[in-house]
Amino acid sequence: MKTKINHDVIHIPLEFRIACSIYKLDPQEVLQIFINHATVYDSLADGYSEGYSEASKTIGLYVVSLRRTARGSHAYSHCLESTALNFKATSDIASRKIGSTAAKRKSASAYIDELYATMERVYTASDTFYLDENTTLHFTKDFTVLCELHNCYPAEYLENFMSRISLAEMEAKTGLQVPNDNFTMAFFMKIVLGFGMVNDEVPELNEEEIAFVREAEELRVQMFTTRSLPKRIVVFKELYHKRYAQIIIQIR
Repeated sequence: MKTKINHDVIHIPLEFRIACSIYKLDPQEVLQIFINHATVYDSLADGYSEGYSEASKTIGLYVVSLRRTARGSHAYSHCLESTALNFKATSDIASRKIGSTAAKRKSASAYIDELYATMERVYTASDTFYLDENTTLHFTKDFTVLCELHNCYPAEYLENFMSRISLAEMEAKTGLQVPNDNFTMAFFMKIVLGFGMVNDEVPELNEEEIAFVREAEELRVQMFTTRSLPKRIVVFKELYHKRYAQIIIQIR
């Protein structure tokens, strides 16, 4: 018997929780920044735009990975002609060689407004998503349209985003100088440095955090001769899990 998935609830992976805790980030704020930077325009544009490219590409590759039969968007089945025109207009703007990215994204917003207004909600019951009774996420028009265009629930996009965040994997690859093709992780690290944050000040480290930084540095030296990526990931995962357990105890 197939278990029915509750798309009104999202599962927050442990590795994502750990990454947010290590860098003193609120998971809700990280997810909101991701939502704010995922746009239809940037999913079509070739050029790079900080934050927007990473967020939009994260969704794009997830949609491709689903390998679903091309049945078309359920939300737009009643207005295929106008939807095609609005989507083409957005694509045309994205392919222009002149004009700033910000200006082109703003020009495309008129067509996103139209797509938002004409859709019949199938996968996005509301623009507000409750992480718990006191914590909410707000979906932008772009994010909502991306859900409906690709027949995906918001929770699918959010869980896919979080599943790509792993400090241990990033650490292991960095030590081996393995090219890091995880642009989603790179986006997360931009947030660590203040990208998209209301308060972009990097918090100062306390004594325990300084001790952890030193422990991590010592481990990097110890692992220098270990050339196995999986082994490195396991070792660094143990380090981050131990630190996370300490943080949880302090909170309680």
